[in-house]
Amino acid sequence: MKRIFATTVALALVSGSAPAFAKSPIEGRWKNGKMEVVIAPCGRDLCGTVVKASPTQQAKAERGSDTELIGARLIKDIERTGARSYRATVFLADRNIYARGTINQVSNDKLTVRGCVLAVICRSKNWDRVR
Repeated sequence: MKRIFATTVALALVSGSAPAFAKSPIEGRWKNGKMEVVIAPCGRDLCGTVVKASPTQQAKAERGSDTELIGARLIKDIERTGARSYRATVFLADRNIYARGTINQVSNDKLTVRGCVLAVICRSKNWDRVR
């Protein structure tokens, strides 16, 4: 009887703690043209930080917002809205504005990231997973 109780408690503890450590399917390194972004936990949320960018993209960001692109957090406050969809705040460094955005996971290796300003001016980009 003690063995059954101990086994039940152990299973309850393991199964109860598993979701807390579950990795989001969009976590990882993603490529958008000549820029690479890592989506990873930032506190309680997920965010996307630039880890690689072409000199041209870096210059556009610096001209537009005086932002050092490498290390910049371009996506923050990522929250799941569906099985493969997310809502987030997207920073458009070349325009120096924050936009409300969406992330749709098209497949395990492809995202569509969309940012809209005033809900009418929108820009979408496809991102591919870097392996």
